[in-house]
Amino acid sequence: MPDDNPILRHWQTEVQAFDQNFTLLQSKMDIDAIHDLRVAIKKIRSYVKLYPSLFKKKEPEELLAMLRGLFSVFGKHRNIDIVRKLLPSFFEKNKPLPKSLFVYLHLLQDQITPYCKQIVQEFKKDEFNKFTNEVNQDFEKLDAAESQSAVKELIGSSMKTVTKDRKHFKKNSHLVRKNLKNIFYWSNIFDGEVFFTKPQLKNLDKILDHLGNIQDHEVLRTNLKNFRKTILSNTIKENELIKKIETRAEKKKENLLARADKMTEESISVLRKK
Repeated sequence: MPDDNPILRHWQTEVQAFDQNFTLLQSKMDIDAIHDLRVAIKKIRSYVKLYPSLFKKKEPEELLAMLRGLFSVFGKHRNIDIVRKLLPSFFEKNKPLPKSLFVYLHLLQDQITPYCKQIVQEFKKDEFNKFTNEVNQDFEKLDAAESQSAVKELIGSSMKTVTKDRKHFKKNSHLVRKNLKNIFYWSNIFDGEVFFTKPQLKNLDKILDHLGNIQDHEVLRTNLKNFRKTILSNTIKENELIKKIETRAEKKKENLLARADKMTEESISVLRKK
């Protein structure tokens, strides 16, 4: 039963979340559904990564490949939403951003949307259901104590990878984030303080927030630069305004990197002992 099998319970919850949001996206492009679908995909992929440790066999690559396409295409749509969300924090008083920037972002999203609709239409849901049912059947066989032990061992191995990648944190911050996110998801599968204390998990969640914000500010900077290079001449006054925002976004990203690196360094020695 799922109540006695936490991995199965979490797996079924995320597959259900995927189904609900995918169904909604079949009828309309909804910002929240796109976000929630991508979160469900992240968790599904994370649970599938437990396969080698739990069953001594490879991850179901066919399932991962199907999810990879959806995640990537909807990521393009999500990136524009991130830019729109962050832009107001960079507004300067009496220096409104050019309307052409918002038109540019709107047109970009208009161009991305048909590809989102296309991949939803072409997505082979019957195959997805077949693959997820196969994983479900495997997870049903799990023994709670044995699976907890296997996950603990995998968390330890992943912490070693994080320690190694942290030596070049600026370059590898995305890899550190991916591994810490898996560790966070895996740690929350089991009730109670099985792997980490609640304060340690809360701190890990804060680190992931900082790392996510780093990626968001890079998305903002990249899109602003593309707009400036594509639309604005060097002689136009708005060019300098956009350049300044790019610089501020880069500085904010560097500050977030430094903060995340320090928090990771402070936490890693404690987490690694678990």
